[in-house]
Amino acid sequence: MAKCVQINSKDLEINSHCAVCGVSANSKCAACTLVVYCSKKHQKDHWKQHKNECVSYELQIDSILGRHLIAKRTINPTDIIIQEEPLVIGPKFPTSEPICIKCLQNLKRSKSTVESLCEKCLWPICGTGCISSINPNIHEDECNVLEKGAETIAKNNDYMYDALTPLKCLLLQFRDKNKWNRLMELESHMEYRGPESEIYEEINSVYNYLRNNYLNGGEFEVSSDLIHKICGILDVNSLDVQVAGLELTGIYPTVSKLEHNCLPNTGISFDKYGRIYVYAARKIVKGEHINTMYTNALWGTRERRAHLLSTKYFKCKCKRCSDATELGTNLSTIVCNVKDFCKGNLTPIHPLDDSSKWECDRCPTTVSSDKIDAILTELNYVVDKALQNPSINSLENALSKLEKRVHSNHYLCFNVKHTLIQMYGHSMGYKHSMLTDDLLKRKSELCRDMFFVLNIIDPLYTRLNIYTSVVLYELHLVLLESAVRMTDNKAESKGMRDEAKVLLSKALDILKNEPEGSPGFKLLQAYKPSSTTF
Repeated sequence: MAKCVQINSKDLEINSHCAVCGVSANSKCAACTLVVYCSKKHQKDHWKQHKNECVSYELQIDSILGRHLIAKRTINPTDIIIQEEPLVIGPKFPTSEPICIKCLQNLKRSKSTVESLCEKCLWPICGTGCISSINPNIHEDECNVLEKGAETIAKNNDYMYDALTPLKCLLLQFRDKNKWNRLMELESHMEYRGPESEIYEEINSVYNYLRNNYLNGGEFEVSSDLIHKICGILDVNSLDVQVAGLELTGIYPTVSKLEHNCLPNTGISFDKYGRIYVYAARKIVKGEHINTMYTNALWGTRERRAHLLSTKYFKCKCKRCSDATELGTNLSTIVCNVKDFCKGNLTPIHPLDDSSKWECDRCPTTVSSDKIDAILTELNYVVDKALQNPSINSLENALSKLEKRVHSNHYLCFNVKHTLIQMYGHSMGYKHSMLTDDLLKRKSELCRDMFFVLNIIDPLYTRLNIYTSVVLYELHLVLLESAVRMTDNKAESKGMRDEAKVLLSKALDILKNEPEGSPGFKLLQAYKPSSTTF
């Protein structure tokens, strides 16, 4: 899933005064919740003016896309299109990572040195007094169910974290019928998840765990089919939610209807309570489809489409996927090595056909898709090995091997380059002032090559903002060091400083909405002091 960032609540603060008379009020417009009224009469009086500013989309259905959202008026950049509470929010699904069942933080990464058990259900918690920032009572309902098998589970240390979010979903039918009904309306694609599918036995293990330990009788008797449907809904509709340093899964009833595009026109943010905000990343004209991205923007086309097919059960046919060169970035391009003299670019003849042959742009060579997969498997090992214990030499050697087999902009090269530009200038013996002019130029070229790619595959900075900010920040450091060395050309030195200032400003702006405690927020705090040097 694509990464989502948090916005500051003050940026989305709703007016607390009646839109008609200005007195203090708290009755929100039910459709958009963006304005408030002191009375039904004033809400009715204001409708003629407000209706064009209210919900900016409409739901449409067709045989290919299914349910999707269309802009019913022009939506301006940064306008909030959707804001809503989650139907369910809980631990990532699927996951085996141990979490504190009360505050939901990862126990392996928790700063707390105290680890104990919930006094009722005996599931692990990070310590006494821990409270979820999203909802102080988030564990209450499930705790009453988990208490039933508490002693046996605790004795055997048999905690299946995969089962927690499905259980939260299941309990909605007893706790909140409206949310339950809205959950059950969502797509589960059960036709793809039968006994012959890989996922079937995994979900069976979740069902058996819940049935054997907690749901075998009384109020909570449930069928295997229902658990399979709930897990299907989670797989197809859930979003990765990152708030307050937590990594969670959330289901949002309207947002789940957004269609996918590898070049989305919206961004997604969360407040500290897990409420979601979908905003326009650019101008969206009337009649345009409103879309988001459900996969990793830094993956190649084959990887993105495979992930979408296995999790969302559709084949993406967007502009980026349809272009053999991925919009000129060559993010998936392989080097033709059949003939030593060639070194042309191999790209798929039919990008939307996973079994398509790949053809060279210089010679008549064609390569099967199976051969392409074999090359990528081999080179993935090279990357993984280089990143296990990275050094500048090991990364440069890995990059040299990669560039003999794949385009220098290939996503495998990108992963290595992104680590390399952070080591040049910061590693022992490679501080910026110690770099030779050639190495300083090397880092500059790496940064500019990466920014070229990022600017095309994420032009609105909604999915790869942390990657982009790092590239811009590191390039600004190169320019500052280069400017210092331009002792005989003051004009060029000033030009470098001016460019560095622009790049740093852009890096800070890209990170401005990162949630507190997140990697992006920490980068923002680290980068801010640099702005005082100008």
